Amino acid sequence: GRGLGVGVTLGVEVGVAVGVGLTVAVGVAVGVAVAVAVGVGVGVGLAVAVGVGVAPPDGDTRT
Repeated sequence: GRGLGVGVTLGVEVGVAVGVGLTVAVGVAVGVAVAVAVGVGVGVGLAVAVGVGVAPPDGDTRT
């Protein structure tokens, strides 16, 4: 009867809310992880490029 309808409605609403919350949480976590990974990758790449540029492998120590 009426109780079942209310229960189903509440269940769906709660389920949707939890699903959206989890999706947002996972999305934020993945976004942060990707941002950190990209940042580290870019930082390492820049560091290597700058290091090679500043200290050429031919042994020239001029600044």
